[in-house]
Amino acid sequence: MKKLILYDLDGTLVDTRQDIINGVRYALKELNGPELTDEEIKDCVGTGLHALIRQVFRLPAGGQRPEDEKLADRGAKLYRTHYKEHMLDHSRLYPGAQDFLEYFKDREQAVITNKPDPFSAQILESLGIAKYFIAILTGDNGMPFKPDPAAIRHLMEETDATEEETLFIGDSLIDIQAARNAGVEIVTLTHGFTSEKILLEARPDYIVHDFRELFLLAREKGW
Repeated sequence: MKKLILYDLDGTLVDTRQDIINGVRYALKELNGPELTDEEIKDCVGTGLHALIRQVFRLPAGGQRPEDEKLADRGAKLYRTHYKEHMLDHSRLYPGAQDFLEYFKDREQAVITNKPDPFSAQILESLGIAKYFIAILTGDNGMPFKPDPAAIRHLMEETDATEEETLFIGDSLIDIQAARNAGVEIVTLTHGFTSEKILLEARPDYIVHDFRELFLLAREKGW
C-alpha cells in the first residue's frame, strides 16, 4: 500500500497546455521572438519558466551573455503578466482526476511541479483540488528543479514514507527521471505533454492513458 502519493501538475492533473502556449506566444510576440508552432512550444514545457523562455527564444542554457540573460528575464516577466490574467482561460482538470484524489484522500498526497508560484496554488485552488494536498512544492520553493529528487525526498522525510510506500504520478521524462533519482515507482499518463512513444522509450514503471486506467491499476496493485 502506498502511504505517499505525489503528482506533477501541468499535463498530469490539469490540462494547462493552451494557456501556457498563449502566454509564451505573447512573450515571443512582444519581444520579436521566433514564430513557433503550438507543438514546438509545448515541447519546451517542464523544466521551469526561465528554461522555457530560454528554449523558445533559442538562448544558450548557460546564460553566458548578459543580453541573453536580460532577454530571458524580460520574456519571463511578460509571460507572468499575461499568464496571471489568463491561466484559467482554457485550463481544466483531466477527467477523473478529482475522483482519484478523493479516493486516496486518507493518504498523504502532494504536488511537485517546476511551475512557479503563485500560479500553481491558484490553479489548484480555483479548480477545487488544493484541499487534497499536504504540500504544493513549486519551481521557486528553494529546492532544485525536477529531475533533482530533493523535493520528493523532503516529502518522504516529512511523512516518514519509505521508497516502497511512495508513488509519483507524472507525464514527462523529467518526472520519470525524478522518480528514478529518488528510488520510487513512477506512473506516467499519456494524456499530458509527452507522446506515448517517447514515454514508452523511457520505460517508466507503468504507463496509463487516463485516470480511469490509473484507478484500475491502483486497485490491481493494492496501492
